[in-house]
Amino acid sequence: MKAANPDRVKTRTDLPATTEREGQERKRWVEPVAALLMALATLSTAWCSFESAAWTRKSNRLMNEFNTLERKAGLLTMQGTQQATIHAAMFMQVLAAQQAGNEKLVNFYVERFPPDVRKAYDAWIAQRPFENPNADPHPFVPKLYEPRGTREAADATAKAATNQQKAGAAGSISGQYLANTVLFATVLFFASASGKFEQRRVRLVAFSFATAVFIFAVVRTAMLPI
Repeated sequence: MKAANPDRVKTRTDLPATTEREGQERKRWVEPVAALLMALATLSTAWCSFESAAWTRKSNRLMNEFNTLERKAGLLTMQGTQQATIHAAMFMQVLAAQQAGNEKLVNFYVERFPPDVRKAYDAWIAQRPFENPNADPHPFVPKLYEPRGTREAADATAKAATNQQKAGAAGSISGQYLANTVLFATVLFFASASGKFEQRRVRLVAFSFATAVFIFAVVRTAMLPI
């Protein structure tokens, strides 16, 4: 009867130990790389949080300016409408006095027209409206008369619309930075978990997923304005 080969017995006995050592060696390189990935993800999270807060402040500031400009435009429009109403009432008095043949009263009102209304009235009179059927119906048509504050109100409205658009864009950027913090938090979770799994395949899958999400989040962050 042949004696058992001691080398073969030793090899079979040491096989689990060898496999365990290989697993430990593979796990050993994952842990420092995962720690580095977690450190980078932590820094990236802090950066994205800072940028998200900064863009939120900018969005709020632009919205405050939008509200201020909207109120200014509304006030100018209201004041212009009130003044136009007064000027139209004075013009009606001029027509009534003219129909009554009271030139003294006509001159009284005309001489008290503000410069812009007087200019529109003189241009309207130059069209001979009482004789010319093609003349403008009154001196308050847009080509002859412009209520005070109209241009300022239009400018304020345009600036308000621009600020509103910029505020929306800033809010969107803030939201994207905030979304990136969630991605980096995902990286932290899977990178931390990858060093705790005993199975090599599960460990590599977790680490690979963390790396892929980190790269994706970094690319998204790099594409955003500062």
